[in-house]
Amino acid sequence: MSAGGNGTGSVGPAPDDRADLTGLEGLLAATDSVRVLRYPHETEPDEEGQTTEWHCDVVVVDGVPAAGFTTYATVGARVLPTNVSTPEGREIRTEFVTVGRTGHRAMADVLDACALAVATGSIHVQPGAPIPNAVGLIEPGRRCEHLVLTPPFLWPDLQVVDETGGPDGTGPLLTRLQAVPITTAEMKLLATEGSDALFGALDAGGADVTDPDRPSVA
Repeated sequence: MSAGGNGTGSVGPAPDDRADLTGLEGLLAATDSVRVLRYPHETEPDEEGQTTEWHCDVVVVDGVPAAGFTTYATVGARVLPTNVSTPEGREIRTEFVTVGRTGHRAMADVLDACALAVATGSIHVQPGAPIPNAVGLIEPGRRCEHLVLTPPFLWPDLQVVDETGGPDGTGPLLTRLQAVPITTAEMKLLATEGSDALFGALDAGGADVTDPDRPSVA
């Protein structure tokens, strides 16, 4: 796979000091261009008709992992329960990261869609899990309509696992997963043969994971 489009974030920039950038220091040190987009949300009404406001922040880091590319990383998804835990029973929370061509701002919206999928309980948050139509809902007509989650592979300085448990040491274990756009045929391959077969095909086909209109390898 190689790290090799055009949309805009659906919200305006949020002040950097309102977003928790912990764990992204390795990315931020490599660029002078960092923005934060804030996506406000509201939960579905509960039995008493009450809703709760929440938000997802998406950090936009231009020039990373290379010139001409941009990294997008959520920093608000960690507040959302994933219903996933370690074998010892410790809760696992997850943030998402992806990469796109610089200027393809729709990828920020796509990451927010990942957070929404967690909030609604519609995905199982682990490596190899698909997020159906996450790209297609944001940008209809793209060849790569879906996403698959995988351990990050483009950012050697990115903190992937944080076991500290937050400031008081009692919080969940935090992981980061990369969202990779895939085609419908590739998602069928994932379902029938598993994630190793899918990523083997992506590698063998030299798939450019930054291009949502790339040819399918399945």
